Amino acid sequence: MPSAPSPPSPDDTRVLVTINALPLAVGILLSCSTRLGETSVYGRLTLAMGWALTQLVVLVGGTWWYESRAVSSREPAPTTTAPSRTAGGAR
Repeated sequence: MPSAPSPPSPDDTRVLVTINALPLAVGILLSCSTRLGETSVYGRLTLAMGWALTQLVVLVGGTWWYESRAVSSREPAPTTTAPSRTAGGAR
């Protein structure tokens, strides 16, 4: 019988919060200064828009990483043996 899934590691949760809190803090600081946010980076792309895109990528990437770590830690070990798999899975 498979064991109950374990909760995500507190270290994983701490990493996810940290990697998302840092870009958020910089974004808040950028929003306090409209001149800094309006600085053109490339063509019509401003520093604020570039940072918002970076923040989105970090959020999606961090969530994907956290989810993959959570799922891999919850996968139970295979309980079937080689003969039962060759016999059509009958136990």
